Amino acid sequence: MLFPALSTVTMRLSNYISHISVLASLAHAQFPATPRGVTTIKSQDNSGASLSYKQTFICETTPGVEAYSGFVNLPSSVTGEAFNISTFYWYFTARKNAANAPLAIYLSGGPGESSLDGVAGEGGPCTINPDSNSSTINPWSFNNEVNILYIDQPVQTGFSYDTLVNGTYDVVTGLITPLQNEVVPIQNETTILGTFASQNPDAVTLGSRRGASALWHFMQVWTTIFPKSDVKIPELPAQMPPLEDLRKTRIYTDIMKYAGFFVPSTFAFFAQQNALILNGKAHGRVLPLGVMGTGNGCMDSFIEAPHYPEMATNNTYGFVAYNETVHAVVLEALTGPGGCNNLTTQCRSLAAVGDPDYTGTNTTVNNACVAASVVCFENVQSPYTLSGHSPYDMSHPILDPFPNNRPAGFFNQAWVQQALGVPLNFTDESPVGAEVYEEVVGDAVRNDIANLEYVLQQGYQVAMIHGDRDYRWLGGEAISLSAKWPSQSSFTSAGYASIITNSSYNGGFLRQAGKFSFSRVFQAGHAVQAFQPETVSRIFNRVMSSTDVATGKISTINQMGNAIYRTSGPKVVRNVTETLPVMPEPTCYTLAAGSTCSDEQIGALEGDTALVKDFVVIQPTE
Repeated sequence: MLFPALSTVTMRLSNYISHISVLASLAHAQFPATPRGVTTIKSQDNSGASLSYKQTFICETTPGVEAYSGFVNLPSSVTGEAFNISTFYWYFTARKNAANAPLAIYLSGGPGESSLDGVAGEGGPCTINPDSNSSTINPWSFNNEVNILYIDQPVQTGFSYDTLVNGTYDVVTGLITPLQNEVVPIQNETTILGTFASQNPDAVTLGSRRGASALWHFMQVWTTIFPKSDVKIPELPAQMPPLEDLRKTRIYTDIMKYAGFFVPSTFAFFAQQNALILNGKAHGRVLPLGVMGTGNGCMDSFIEAPHYPEMATNNTYGFVAYNETVHAVVLEALTGPGGCNNLTTQCRSLAAVGDPDYTGTNTTVNNACVAASVVCFENVQSPYTLSGHSPYDMSHPILDPFPNNRPAGFFNQAWVQQALGVPLNFTDESPVGAEVYEEVVGDAVRNDIANLEYVLQQGYQVAMIHGDRDYRWLGGEAISLSAKWPSQSSFTSAGYASIITNSSYNGGFLRQAGKFSFSRVFQAGHAVQAFQPETVSRIFNRVMSSTDVATGKISTINQMGNAIYRTSGPKVVRNVTETLPVMPEPTCYTLAAGSTCSDEQIGALEGDTALVKDFVVIQPTE
C-alpha cells in the first residue's frame, strides 16, 4: 500500500551510563564499519543503475518470514537530476501466504522523516524496547498479510544519501555539519560524530513532483532486478491489457503525516506513467496500482487551514487551546489581507502559469509559495502550541514522549547498522530535506486536492485514516468531502458507521462509498497506528482485501455508478465526544533533545552534568 531467528548480539551498551560524555565518546567512535555480506546487482539496461541487498534477521523474527535491506542506486543520467541518488529500502515478506500477498509501499512524511519509524513503532514488524538496543515483535504489523516495502525518501532522508561525508550531528538543533578537511572540531556532549548524506540542498529533489519521479525510477529498478520479491509485476504482451486488468495484481501505498502531500503526487504520477506506457508514449514497466492509503496525511492546506482554529477551540474532546482573542487573531491571519488564504491563492496562480509542471526552478513562484507557507504554518497552525499541548496529540505535552524516539538509538547501534549493511549513520529526520521542501519551494501550499481527485476519478481505492486527538482530523474530513469524483454525492450523503475492531470494542467511525473511505479513529494521535494498532490493522487488512472497512464482510470490488456500497448512520459525528487521558510526563531522549528535553535538561547535557541511561536523561528530571 503508497500504504529466522534473531542474530546473536555481542555488542551492548552498559546498563548505566553515568554521564552523557560517556555516551558521546561511544557515539564519536562509531563511524559505520564497511558493510559486509551485501550483494549488488547491476541493471542490464546499461543505465548505470544498480541494486544492493542483504538478508536481515533483526526486528522481524517470525519463523519463515524473510526480510532484506539495501539500496537502489540511481545515477543522475537516469533521473535527470544533477546528483546521484542511493535510496534505502527494507522489504519484509508477509507472515501469511507471502507468495500470493500484494505489495505495500510505506512512505513517511516530515518532509524528511525516515520510514524506519514505521518499521519499528508505527505499524511495522517490531517495536523498540526501552534499552534502544533490542526489539519486540508487533502482533499487529502491516506485514501480517502483505509484503511491505519501506522506503526512505526523499534523498538524504534516514539512510538514503547522495554522497557520503563525515560530519557532526547536533542533537539539540538537529543540524548536520560536514567536517572541514576531515578535521574533528572540539566536541561537547550534544554533538555526535558520524557519516551522513552530503547536506547539500542542491542535492535534494525540488518538491513532491520531482520526488515522485525519483521514486518511479526507484520502483522501475526494484521491481525489475530485486531477486527476492514476491510481487507479481505482469510482463506486457504485444496487445496491451486494459488498466482494470492490471489492477488484479495490486501495489498499495500507505503514508503518514506530510506524506499526505508526497503520496497523492506519487500515486498520480505512477498512474500517469502507466497510461503513457500502455499507450506507447513512454518506456518502462507498468506498476499495477491498487489502493492509496493515508494516515493523518495533510493534502491541501487551503481546505484544511480553516479547521485548525476550529480544532483548537471546538474539538471532540472539549479541549480549548487558546482564548477568543487569539482565535480572532488566527482567523485574521487566515482570511485577512495578506493572510494564508490570499497568499496560498497567489502561490498556486503563479505556479499554474510560471511552473505548471512543478519543476521547482521558478524563483518567483518559489518565493510566493514559501511566503504563503510561512504565514499559514506560523500564524494559523502554530498558535495552537501556546496551550503547551502537542499538535500531534492534544492529550500530550509539547515535549511529546510518544511515539517514542527509540528507533533513533536502535538504528544508530553499530551492530544494527552492520546487520542492515548501511555505510552511514541514521538520522530520523533530514534537516536539509525539510529545508528544501519548506524553505525553497514551499511544497506544502503548492500541493492541492487535484492529485487525490485524479486517483479517485481513475477508479483506484483510497482509504483515509485519522486519529481524532490529532490537530488535523477535522481538516482531513473536509478533504474527503471536498474531493470531486464520479461518486462524490454518494460519499457525501453516506452516514457514519462504527468500525468494528473486535467483539467488544468499536474503534471509531467510518464513512465509505464504494472504494473511498474516511475513518475517524478514537483516542489516537498523529501516528494513528502507534496509538490504536489493532483498529488500524483491521482497517488496513480490510482495505487490502477490498472489503468494507466497517466490518470486513462486504466486498467492495467492481464498485461503479449508483450501485455502490455505502455506509449508513449519522451524517455528522463531531458531536460524539471523548475524554482526554491524563497527560504523560515528557521523556528527554538525547538523540532528539531539541523536541523532547527541557531547557534545564539541555543545559545539563551541554554542561556534562546529566545522568543518562539508554539515551534517556534520568537527571535532571524536568
